Amino acid sequence: MGRLGAEDPSTGPRRSSRPRILWIAAAVVAILAVVALWAAPRLQPATGTLVVVAAGRSASSLPASTLMLQRGDGSWVTAGSISGHVPPAPDQRQLIALPFPAASYDHIRFRGDVERVSVTVTAGQVEPLLLGIDAGNLIPGAVYAGNDEVNLGLGELAGKFVPMPSFDLVDHSSRAFNSSTTAGKDVVIAAFHTTCHETCPLYTALFFQLAKRVPATVTLAEVTTDPDVDTPAVLLDYRNRLGATWELATGTREQVASFWKTFGVDLATGDTHTSTLALLDRHGYIRLVYRGAPSIGNDIPPSLVTSLSAAGLRQLASGGDGWGAPDVLQSLLTIAGPEQSPQPAGGHAPGFKLASTGGGTVSLAALAGEPLVINFWRGDCPPCRAEMPLLQQRVGPQSKVQLVLINWGESAEAARSFLSRVGINQGSLLDSDLAVGRAYGVAALPTTVFVRSDGTIERRQVGELDERVLAAELSNLVSQ
Repeated sequence: MGRLGAEDPSTGPRRSSRPRILWIAAAVVAILAVVALWAAPRLQPATGTLVVVAAGRSASSLPASTLMLQRGDGSWVTAGSISGHVPPAPDQRQLIALPFPAASYDHIRFRGDVERVSVTVTAGQVEPLLLGIDAGNLIPGAVYAGNDEVNLGLGELAGKFVPMPSFDLVDHSSRAFNSSTTAGKDVVIAAFHTTCHETCPLYTALFFQLAKRVPATVTLAEVTTDPDVDTPAVLLDYRNRLGATWELATGTREQVASFWKTFGVDLATGDTHTSTLALLDRHGYIRLVYRGAPSIGNDIPPSLVTSLSAAGLRQLASGGDGWGAPDVLQSLLTIAGPEQSPQPAGGHAPGFKLASTGGGTVSLAALAGEPLVINFWRGDCPPCRAEMPLLQQRVGPQSKVQLVLINWGESAEAARSFLSRVGINQGSLLDSDLAVGRAYGVAALPTTVFVRSDGTIERRQVGELDERVLAAELSNLVSQ
């Protein structure tokens, strides 16, 4: 046999196949490499940028701690370790900025605390996340995501929200429209008067849009800036002609001027007045103020179009000042905050039967028929200790609302000792295995659940109650 590659007299020259095989293999490898390089960016998961900032009610220092976010499927994603100086709001400090998987997240975990918050990381976009920090720990409920929410959060932490002064007006049916009747509800208020032909019809069109979508916990009210003309009878006629379903309010010239002075709005002169829409939260704080004309689009009743002057028609056609119903609705969502539990407001309070520090057991069924304030607490929770005397002082027979204290996970002896130390003269129920707290969606302490007399949940409060907040919620419960 001849050597490989040598000539065979019977067949002519023979060529080796190995170089060709090697060449083909190399070409295939090269092609695969090119394909891999081309496909690699497409195989990478989409990411956005998560920017985590921190602020507090006062300056503090944050020890190195891991921040995690939970996807909707329950899996946790680690953002990283954050630490450093935390300034007092409204100043803020960026702690970390990093590429993060594009997805929707519904909880964060930080230093052992879990807080519910809606975080949406979009591919190629920046999503800010604000953590409220006090003495190195997360402030219960003080987590905000998105530009609007972060701005509101900084104002909340800084105590910059201004309480709405007491006011005393009447509505279109001459019923009271005042600080008491609006307590416990988020309120959207617009300046208008019935003889305006420029921005006022646009505000009324905006209210038609909002009325279709706001929850029952929101009060919509147009308050006149021309009380000399807009008497209750005039407002009622205006409301009936348009088919409006919300409040129209007026008062004496002095009462209306006092009301609008808070917002820098003067009483109207013809079509001239400061176009204003304001949002008050359920605790009576002014949260946002919009100025100018809203963007209505084509969703406006014909009767309002025909009432517009030439200037009003130009405002309608131009899209106003660029804000409209979607912006107001998003702001209301931000002010209300995310639900702290899978049990929505309006759903029935989960039943329970628990042992009491005073002996025996107490069930929710035994408390049926009266409004309740259910407070989940522990003795090692500083905000729980701070709010307990206020709860005992304000909730009880004098308020027509019953206080139900539920200790979360401590022994009967520990609970009794705590109540004795802080001078609380009523017993507490014992949620020893935490099952009731979980049914009520408790993730941070203290958590207070306000239950209507029909057994449905009015609202949850995560974090320490203050006197103003509690007064508003009690007023809302007894007015149901």
